[in-house]
Amino acid sequence: MHPEINAALDLPQVARYLLAARGDGVAAHALAANARAPSRVLNILSKAAVDGITTDGGGEALVDISVAQSAFFGSLRTRSVFFRMLDQGFRRVPLRTHLGIVSASATAWIVGEGDPKPLSRLTLSNPALVPQKAVALIVTTDEIARDTSAAGQSLISQELRAAVADTVDEAFFDTIMAGASSNPSSGSDQLSMVADLRALLGAVNTTGGGSLFWAMSVDVGNRVALINDGKGAMSPTGGEFLNLPALVSGAIPAGTLRLVNASAIAANADSISLDVSGQVSIHMRDDPDAEAALVSMFQSNGVALKAEVSFGVETTRADAVAEITDIAW
Repeated sequence: MHPEINAALDLPQVARYLLAARGDGVAAHALAANARAPSRVLNILSKAAVDGITTDGGGEALVDISVAQSAFFGSLRTRSVFFRMLDQGFRRVPLRTHLGIVSASATAWIVGEGDPKPLSRLTLSNPALVPQKAVALIVTTDEIARDTSAAGQSLISQELRAAVADTVDEAFFDTIMAGASSNPSSGSDQLSMVADLRALLGAVNTTGGGSLFWAMSVDVGNRVALINDGKGAMSPTGGEFLNLPALVSGAIPAGTLRLVNASAIAANADSISLDVSGQVSIHMRDDPDAEAALVSMFQSNGVALKAEVSFGVETTRADAVAEITDIAW
């Protein structure tokens, strides 16, 4: 197996052993050692036994955590809009860094020999790429947590990837859509579709450059997949539309199509922490409209895994993103 693929499985394996040990780092390391887990997983669990899965500290364990974290984030690009654009598209800037952003362009002139040369002002804004915390929570039964088989590992890996990807995407869109251009669809026929696409391109593709991505809700992805535009291959889970990458996300409201210029967005993700407990009580509910009930993991024979991702995102231009809502074509 390719080393990068192996590394992408490290954090899910760490999560599996922590779940099986109900958060006990020493016991998790013993389980991993008995199962002959990869050395990187063992080193990470050695650190977990002391001070948890974080990127603080130093030494070999820190290097292993950084490698596993980077590979895990990379594996999310097939599920997450944010991590797909982080892999290729965003201006990657370290968190907590102040950004020098041009908010008013300088003007140039052609002048004759001996003529005075005018000057113009270049205005810069200076926002900081402030870290945000996206917290994903997975609750499982003790029986599943203790299942160290390949099937059990696959289940934990899928759930961890889905939870982190969806949670980060939701926070990402909440940030970039604040104040962005948003208009309802102009109708339900083909001419309306063309008008909607023209409106998005006109709002975002203003410089003829950048990294443009379509981002759409699941139902719009199903609709677009049926359109044979002759300029790309689109499936209900994504692909290309009008020769631009097309991404489908459950974090986008139904009936919504967005166009994002990723090069007009500064972003990064710099850490993930994992915490497991079989003793906590969690507010849970099956019905979104019902009141949440406090459920004890100890009394219900459950185990909770919390994954907390630190990331940052900041639009650097007003035309970084626009959306069409209520799509019915």
